[in-house]
This record gives sequence, structure tokens and C-alpha cells, in this order.
Amino acid sequence: MTPRTRLGSVTLAVAAITAAGLLIAPTSAVGHGYVGGSASTLISRAAWSANVDRGGVQYEPQSLEAPKGFPQAGPADGHLASAGGLFGGTLDEQTATRWQKNIVQAGPVQVAWSLTAAHRTAQWRYFITKPGWDPNDELERSDLELLATFDGRGEIPAVPTVHTLTIPADRTGYHVIYAVWDVADTTNAFYNTIDIDVRGGGAVTTPPVTNPPASSAPTGVHSMGRTASSVDLMWKGTAGATSYRVERSTDGVTYSFAGTSATTRFLDTGLAAATTYRYRVVATGPSGEAASAVFTVTTAEAAPVPSTPTTPTTPTMPTAPAADIPAWTAVGVYVRGDLRRHDGVVYRAVQSHRSWGDPSWITARALWEPVGTTR
Repeated sequence: MTPRTRLGSVTLAVAAITAAGLLIAPTSAVGHGYVGGSASTLISRAAWSANVDRGGVQYEPQSLEAPKGFPQAGPADGHLASAGGLFGGTLDEQTATRWQKNIVQAGPVQVAWSLTAAHRTAQWRYFITKPGWDPNDELERSDLELLATFDGRGEIPAVPTVHTLTIPADRTGYHVIYAVWDVADTTNAFYNTIDIDVRGGGAVTTPPVTNPPASSAPTGVHSMGRTASSVDLMWKGTAGATSYRVERSTDGVTYSFAGTSATTRFLDTGLAAATTYRYRVVATGPSGEAASAVFTVTTAEAAPVPSTPTTPTTPTMPTAPAADIPAWTAVGVYVRGDLRRHDGVVYRAVQSHRSWGDPSWITARALWEPVGTTR
């Protein structure tokens, strides 16, 4: 943009926070989308709380964004999981045991995207590692082949967006699904890595069990979500179990009955806010019981009590010299709350993001909002 010859001050909208406040505001996750949530059978590597030491991406799993065009373009080999090295590239660490795995069977599996900004969509594509890939080597394009494509038709997708994939019968053991969401109204795509352990692949069939063993212990107990008064639990089912008993403790010593479930999920309600609870899941079968390892989770803080309304006062219109506000450029990294001027308008970033050269992004309301003008 060519600067105007005379720039005075910029007037910000009443809703805008002062510039100083914007600079110290936390960059909370506003973002776009990730694989996971209650509608999804699978959870992405970035979003799964069972994966330890995954870095800052645990707070922003919806922000794994890079230029689209995969596999011809997009993130470089060795940096596919981190969308090109975002959040320090921790997600690119690759061994056979580094990441927790979603247990699946060959055949249909449901995948859902939790969307925090439902962009118009060109297409959704899913790739899967080939038979014989090396799980102890960095993930590369040559490891992957196309599994499924879903046409977005340039429309705003449903929230959540759910797809059914079919895991090939010739896949067994550890594999990776690489999910790509190609956005229609920007030059970018979102990339999610999903680790799976395929059981019962190929033409193998399991004969009926006439004398089941004593039930094995449930594994992979984790939380699918929590509020100030509830915890949504999920775990891996076990052979021979007819039901599951959920037990709860606040001291780690004495456990009380929380409820039973015929599935591998249980919503525990009526809890205290900001309180740490310990859970174990007991599989019950014809020949006995077996308890899982203890899972610990803390409920969310209670919502603050609204203060007594006071008589409103006329707000002061904060101002800042226009010269102190940088001009917006189409290439750069922006933090939520950043102020930029463009064509006589001052914009505020509504979420942290990286611009890749698209001049239309300054008018995308999911990224920038106008808060004033220069004069």
C-alpha cells in the first residue's frame, strides 16, 4: 500500500481493546479444524491428550496449516505431521512406539473434523501408509497412497464434518492416515496425522469364542472432554467383557462406584469444579474382572460469578498514532490482537496465523476485523 502523505491519528472502535492490552493478551486457540471430538472414531496425533510431550500444538491442534497442493506441494518430507515444522516440529518425531494409536479393524471407520472456523472447502483427502512402510523412519510422501477423496463443492462444511473411510484389508499393525483439508477461499490447507493400529486386517477371520478367558484389563483410558462438572471418558475395549464399571477417587486410595457402561465410553457428571479425579475402568466378563491403569484428570474452573451491574459510563475512544501501526503485508506471521493498516483502514488480527502471500486475506473476517480508519 502507498502511504498517504498526511496521517493523523487512528480511532479505534469501542469494542477494541487498548493496544497495550492486545500485545499481552494470550494467543488462545481460535483456529480452524482438527480430526477428533465426540463424533469421531479417530483422534489426530496433535489433539490426543494421551500423547505426551507434543509441545504447544496441544493447545492449538486446529492450527496445523500450510500451503495446499499436496502431494506435489505442501509440507516437506520429514515435516508432514507438523505442517512444515509448526510448533517446533515435535509432531514429526517418528518411531514405532512414539505415538498412541487408535485401535481399528480393517473396514469402515468414522472420521470427524472439529471445526473452529468453517472455511469454504475445495475437497477433503485422506492418504494411508503403504504396506511395508518403515515406522522408524521419517514420514515421507513416498510412504503414502491416496485412500479417499470427498468433494467440498466450495461450500461451507457442516460442523462437525464426518467422513467414513475404509481401511484396506491388506493393512495390519501400525499405519498412519494423513488427512488433508483443502480450503477453497485461501491458498492453504490443514494437515492432520492419525496413528492407527489395524487389528484383523487381510483375509484373517476369528473363530467364535466358546470358552472366553478371564476378561483382560481395559487400556488407553483418556478424556474426550471436560467441563467444570463433568468428564467424558473413553477407553479401548477388551475381549470377553460384557460391561464396564467405572470407579472414581479423589485421593487415589478409596474408589467409589461412578456408573456402568455397555460401551467403551462414559460421561461422569455432577463433579466439583477445579478438582482432580482418578478413574479406573473395570472390565466385567463371564470369568471375572480386570481393572485398567489409573487415569487422572482435573475438571475445569467454574465460570466466574457475574458482578453486579453498574451504571455504564461513556467509554473513552482510545487513539494511537497511525505511524505506530505497521502496514499489513500478505506474507508474515501475525499474533492475535496485532494491529495493521491497509487502504486507510486499521485491522485487528482475531486469531494467530501465518500469511502465505494471498492479498485477499486482509478481508477474511475469520482472520482480520476492521476496528478504525486513518485520517
